[in-house]
Amino acid sequence: MAQRPDAPGAAAIFDLDGLLVDSEPFWLRAELEVFDRAGIDVRPLVGRGHTLGLRVDDAVAFFRSRLGFAGPSDAEFAAQIVARVVAAIEEEGALLPGALDALDLLESAGVPLALASGSAPPVIEAVLERFSLAGRFAAVCSAVDEEHGKPHPAVFLRAARLLGVEPTRCVVLEDAVNGVVAAKAARMSVIAVPAERHRGDRRYALADLVLDSLEQLADPVALALFGLEGAPGRVAQASARGSRRG
Repeated sequence: MAQRPDAPGAAAIFDLDGLLVDSEPFWLRAELEVFDRAGIDVRPLVGRGHTLGLRVDDAVAFFRSRLGFAGPSDAEFAAQIVARVVAAIEEEGALLPGALDALDLLESAGVPLALASGSAPPVIEAVLERFSLAGRFAAVCSAVDEEHGKPHPAVFLRAARLLGVEPTRCVVLEDAVNGVVAAKAARMSVIAVPAERHRGDRRYALADLVLDSLEQLADPVALALFGLEGAPGRVAQASARGSRRG
């Protein structure tokens, strides 16, 4: 299986948290623990998807803007949260269903792969090390290295530059609305794979395709975004939402 010469998607850019690795619960737990220790209740603001896909410093700034607390700096809060998430990944981390198969499928078809995450480098490194994924990506980018994190498109645009591929020929795989917005702002195609609790969010209509799981990436509609036709083995069936959207 190989890409057509006129393939609209010549490269794939993967998000990390909540897409490849089941780390969102770790972020939630770390945020609650760190802010609870500081006597700050962020529970009214978490669990609603407001900070999903944001850099940790942007998430902390969001909490501060809404709750008006003093205390440690955003950077101090962020460092504490990151340290807890890294420890959780090293001890409990697990890949999400279909993650390795998705990488195998696109890699075998000759599609260049990049990773573009809002996570801090220590979190990215912990995931790549735990699951031996470092060699799977031609480029690895953290939004921490950009002036702005998602939903700004900077991290995706950097990934495209490192791959040597025009943004319009990239397909982003994302779980978060903020990531979907960033990818569309970069003029890239987007396959959204939201967590079950967020699937009712109408903002995912921005994506070109919505799947329930990366296990469905072998669906012909998904493959068409990469300029691929057919797939080895059984073709997974996309959900009713898994249809091309204009």
